[in-house]
Amino acid sequence: MTHTPPPTPSAPSPFSPTTPAFQIAWDSTSLGAFKDCPRKYQYSILNQWSPKSKSHHLTFGGLYASGVERYAHLLASGLPHDDAVLGVVRWVLEASGSRSESGEWLPWDSKDSVKNRYTLVRTLVWNFEDRQGSPFKQLILANGKPAVELSFNFPAFEVEGETVSLCGHMDQIIELDGKPWVLDDKTTGSALSATYFHRYTPENQMSLYSIAGKVVLDRPVAGVLVRAAQIGVNFARFATAQVPRTPAILDEWMNDTRAWVTLAKRYAEANHWPGNDKHCVMCDFRRVCAVSPSHRAAWLKEDFEKREWNPLKVRGDVS
Repeated sequence: MTHTPPPTPSAPSPFSPTTPAFQIAWDSTSLGAFKDCPRKYQYSILNQWSPKSKSHHLTFGGLYASGVERYAHLLASGLPHDDAVLGVVRWVLEASGSRSESGEWLPWDSKDSVKNRYTLVRTLVWNFEDRQGSPFKQLILANGKPAVELSFNFPAFEVEGETVSLCGHMDQIIELDGKPWVLDDKTTGSALSATYFHRYTPENQMSLYSIAGKVVLDRPVAGVLVRAAQIGVNFARFATAQVPRTPAILDEWMNDTRAWVTLAKRYAEANHWPGNDKHCVMCDFRRVCAVSPSHRAAWLKEDFEKREWNPLKVRGDVS
């Protein structure tokens, strides 16, 4: 299956001009997909296939993250806490629905008793109330804007003469005990025990965020604070844990990343993306890889759709 990166008018291409299937701007999503399985990376990143039916977990998590971002911006604009909360509630009620062609309002129906429109609004409100007693405070950038939804893109290393950059988007940078930390909000159905937070050390996204935070601020960050919300039918619980990274660990991660990207170039040059059948259990493409290679294109068109992906598309105020 050949690869032709789609044109992206609002951002430069993340692929090499000389080796079109070789990515030269990597975010945690694309790097994580490649580490999981090169064929998964081929389907999801290179060919940009996405399941037609979006998981209600992704919808919930995306709206939740956007609500948290909006709250931080409203506070930084000078709004009192109560007004900022009300602003987010109004926004999320509108964002969690759509209008049909006939103009009928259709609220989002997740068909799930735990993650749904009601628990989304409730969890956001309770999160904001819980934050009132938190020891951290929002870091304000030199331009006066809150350090929220920050896009970053910086050259990291070279692979055979081509400069490879690391890019992506961070939720927030906050201050705790006078030190900057990257703050990342998560939602889960799991208990917020030490076992839950252990999954983030080591972990691809958190290591990249620790490096990116230093680049954005031009000074080291202490690490990442993972603020998790446990969602239940009748409750929401919140906990925050520090996910530190030492300089030696980050140096090792960067060296490993160079090795992974070098391997990706070999696969791009050969136009061969081998499957890793040890990582199939939760993969969206499991059914595709289970059929003969000659039938996979038809299965992809049946169950998936093309969606735009470009990690160089800027979201926030820092790049």
